[in-house]
Amino acid sequence: NTEQTETIPIVDVEQPLAVPPPPPPEDEWDPIPEHTNVDDFQSVQESKSKMKSLIQQTESLQNKEENFLQVQKALDQNKEILLQLQKQNEYITEALKELNVEQGDRCGPSLSHWVQYRDHCYHQTVEIVSWLECSDLCVSLNATFLKTERSRLMYIMKLLAVNHTWLGLSYKEEDNQWKWEDGSLPSPSLSLPRPSTDFQGNCVYANVHTVGMDTCTMSSSCVCEKPVCAKHSEES
Repeated sequence: NTEQTETIPIVDVEQPLAVPPPPPPEDEWDPIPEHTNVDDFQSVQESKSKMKSLIQQTESLQNKEENFLQVQKALDQNKEILLQLQKQNEYITEALKELNVEQGDRCGPSLSHWVQYRDHCYHQTVEIVSWLECSDLCVSLNATFLKTERSRLMYIMKLLAVNHTWLGLSYKEEDNQWKWEDGSLPSPSLSLPRPSTDFQGNCVYANVHTVGMDTCTMSSSCVCEKPVCAKHSEES
């Protein structure tokens, strides 16, 4: 018998190795990232810094709000105090009006706009005239142009609440002196400037707290005075 041999073909079972694609041209390469751990650290630090700044801003706003509330509270308290003072002022004003009326009555029923201080009655004229006309104006009211010393004058000015009103005092060029209408010299307490020809044509006016000099031809009110009537003086 003839043996027959079977030829078995040898098959290569291994897969052929894949050939990698060629690299892209250099001009198409992606940039190499520069991201490092240092960048992460800086980013965290920046976040912390921003958070800290935000917290500080929040605290600052809270402090400002507290300050605002405190200021608002103080304003409310001051408003209450102001209202109380206004009420007190209204009460005092009314009391002074009543007092002035009573004092005016003591000066005589026809002198309702006069105020009394000790043994004299005083009046600020409604008419606005020059200093030279004040004397005649006071005479027409059966009174005289005011002459007094400083402490009494300041009290009278407060009673009348006057502003820039003529007194019976002027500079006399012929004597180089400040003199009252009756020719007497004023008290040093009035603190008038040293007599000088620079004051020629100047007369003395009074405010509530001070005295000053101005041109005698300037128009202003006048302060007149008269003694309290005998029967009223006895009552006071």
